[in-house]
Parts: sequence; structure tokens; C-alpha cells
Amino acid sequence: FTTEQGLCDDSVAGLLEDRAGNLWIGTMFGGISRYSPATALTTGSKAFTNFTKDGVIEGVEIAGLFEDRKGDIWFAAENHGVYRYDGSTFTRYGEQDGLDTNGIYSILEDREGRFWAGGWKGLFRFDGKRFFPVGKQGPWEAR
Repeated sequence: FTTEQGLCDDSVAGLLEDRAGNLWIGTMFGGISRYSPATALTTGSKAFTNFTKDGVIEGVEIAGLFEDRKGDIWFAAENHGVYRYDGSTFTRYGEQDGLDTNGIYSILEDREGRFWAGGWKGLFRFDGKRFFPVGKQGPWEAR
């Protein structure tokens, strides 16, 4: 796929196939797109949704795509924090939520359900509401 078929940018930085079979595509200069194979096959209509170009989210450089246990999609947008998509709404987490870095590159939920993010300023934990920096002494558990 390229911009000719509807992708938001031709420089792909990350991919995630969600449990519904959609392909989330993070790019370097165009933001994030979601490709729906079901839409492409059944209706022949536009299969790409371009959330950045459509003005739904901010940020053109996307990294750290991840789907959590609940099925929420997480990703980082350089200089715009971390987004969580719950299937209908995007929630943005930024500096006001304890995320004092402009770049997150990886997001993970471990087997105990702890949520982690790593990037320019190191490791962060998410407690369900806020991010906290993690050093040698932790915090390892949610506050």
C-alpha cells in the first residue's frame, strides 16, 4: 500500500494488526492510518482511515503501536504524547499526565497487567491515570 491507495504516508515506521483484523500503520511524516480489510472486501469503499490527516489526532511521527488486554490501541506521537483508542474515542496523555518526554518508542503491558512506556527520557509506568518515571528504585508497582 502507498498514498495512491489511501495510506497517509509512504514512510512506514510501525505496524500492528488488532484482534479485529485491522492493520494500524504508523508513519514517519503522515501520522497514523487504519486499514480495514473487511471494509475493502465487503463494500469496496475507502478502506483507510487517516486519523492524523482527518484532524482526529495530532502528530505525524508515530511509534510504539500496542494493543492491550482490553483491546485498546495505544501509540505514541512524537511531540504529542501517547494516545489510547478505546474503539470509539482517542485519549491523549502528555506532560500534564506525567509524561515529560517528547518521544516514546515502545509501549507494553506485562503479564501482571503493569503498563510500561519507554523513550527519550527512560522508562515510565502508567497507573491507569498518569505516567510516572521509573528509576533503579522503581516504582515497580502502581501507585
